[in-house]
Amino acid sequence: MSKLSTSVVNANHERVMTVVDKFLADRNQHICTCPRCMSDIVAIALNYLPPHYIVETGTGKEFASPWVMVETAVAEAIARVMENPNHPRKKIN
Repeated sequence: MSKLSTSVVNANHERVMTVVDKFLADRNQHICTCPRCMSDIVAIALNYLPPHYIVETGTGKEFASPWVMVETAVAEAIARVMENPNHPRKKIN
């Protein structure tokens, strides 16, 4: 009998990361991309979404929140972090 490699993951995490990358590339170049701001955005977005913990077995099945919910959560998280970052703002000349 072979052992399957499994792990417990929040299925929304990968979707949030995908949307953050998309938003940064498409429409939000003014966002601070330091590790702290990026982590804050992901954490806040995930907190807006219901958790969807699954046992990942490599079967390729998707169990997560709808894309529109994820996009809304990420947009709100970006706005919140940019409004009040956890570090001093850089001056723009």
